[in-house]
Formats: sequence, structure tokens, C-alpha cells
Amino acid sequence: MAIGMTLVIIDRGIDLSVGGVAALSSAIGAIFMTQYHVPWMICILVMLIIGGLVGLVNGVSIAVLKMPAFICTMATLKITQGLAHYILNGKTIFGLPEVHAVFGQKNFLSIPVSVWILGIFAIGGILLLKFFRFGRELYAMGGNPKAAWLSGINVRKNRIIIYVISGVMSSVAALIITSRIMCAQVSIGEGNELDAIASAVIGGVSMAGGEGGVAGAIIGTLVIVMINNGLNLMGISPYIQTAIKGFVIFLAIAMDVIRRRKELAD
Repeated sequence: MAIGMTLVIIDRGIDLSVGGVAALSSAIGAIFMTQYHVPWMICILVMLIIGGLVGLVNGVSIAVLKMPAFICTMATLKITQGLAHYILNGKTIFGLPEVHAVFGQKNFLSIPVSVWILGIFAIGGILLLKFFRFGRELYAMGGNPKAAWLSGINVRKNRIIIYVISGVMSSVAALIITSRIMCAQVSIGEGNELDAIASAVIGGVSMAGGEGGVAGAIIGTLVIVMINNGLNLMGISPYIQTAIKGFVIFLAIAMDVIRRRKELAD
């Protein structure tokens, strides 16, 4: 999720719907696998399509209809969470096919498959931002959207693309989570938007846009994982953990604002 969130924040946006997308895609995927016995590969494709469609709705609403990203993605978060709750009806869906465990429980060359997946998407994100025209255009959009538009950059198209990517990344996260626990439940994805934002911001992605990268976001993700594990080992309440992560985001944004002001002053 942090990779997709990084692209969105570089463009001065935010995607609060990532947790809801994960919940909805996992719910529908699990129902298809267990109740309708749809072939596993088709279920995986359906889950990814769901993420892409929600991202498309976000992207069109923000890029074309000019809806504020915060309000739009908050709305789609509630919509997707509500649909996930309705589909699962408060139940946990077990009985996922054994092959589904490949994403979260299997190894390839002694390395977890989930790490391979993260590595592939991380390398893809780094290459996209550094060596492709789309990446350069994205930084330009984040730095000065009006100037980017005047220079001929298709801001609308690029903005839609990054939200679609963010949605698909959320579904990929849902695949890995359901693979690890081999079930689907409404709590999947809950609070993940906070972790994704924190990972990006800690990794050096500026909320003001135009700065940061995927490599930093991956480092930020590792920091958040260590914080989560440390707090769990200490027996800290989940509610306090959420408050601590919120404070970390607040502190990282404050430091970024102070740094930018100093740069402008110089």
C-alpha cells in the first residue's frame, strides 16, 4: 500500500480508501472462492480489478470532477467498508483453497513469496519514477500542477493512473493478508491507510508534493513494522498504538514543513 500511497502523495494527493479496498476485495474474493467455487486465478484477477475500479472512481472524481482528494477517498473508504461488512455479514470466511497460501506462507529460493512481491513492485516503482517520462511528469505535477499543465503534461490522465495503481496495490495487500491468515474478515485493511501514510512520510515523501520516492517509502514501511512489533511486544493497547502512529505522522509532517520553510528562507 505504501508504494501506491507514495505516488499519490507525490502528486499532492491522499488516498484514505486503501483499507476499505483491501477489505472489499478480500471479501468478494473469499466469497467467490468458497461459495461459488470460481477458479482461483479468476478470483485473484477479480480482486485486482476491484482495486483498480475503486482507484478509477477516485481518480476520475479527483482529476475530472475536481473533488478534494481527502473527502473523495474518505467517502470511498466508507462505501467499500460498508460493502465489505454487508457481504461478510460480520462473519469470517474460512476454507480458502490451499493454493492461496502461496502469497503469504510459501517461500521461493528460501525467501518468502511476499518479499519477492514487495521487491518486484518496489523495483518497478523506483524505475517508474526515475527513468520513465511518467515519473518525471508526476514530480512536476506535485511541484507545480499549473506549470505542469501549461507545459503540456496530461495532468488528468496521470492523476487517474496513480489512483488506479493505489487501488490495485491495496488489492495486492489484501491477497497477501488473506494468504497469511487463510480467511477473510471485515477487519482486514482496518487502519492500513494510517500505516501507508506514515510509511511514505517517514520515508521522506513530502505531503506538499513533488518530493520523495519508493525506496524511502519502503524504508518507512520497515520502520513502521518495527514500531508495531515493538509496541506489541510491550503489550501496548492497540488504541495507544494508533495514537503513537498518528503522532509519528504529525512529527514527520512538522519536520518537513520546517525544512521547507528554511529552504525558502535561504
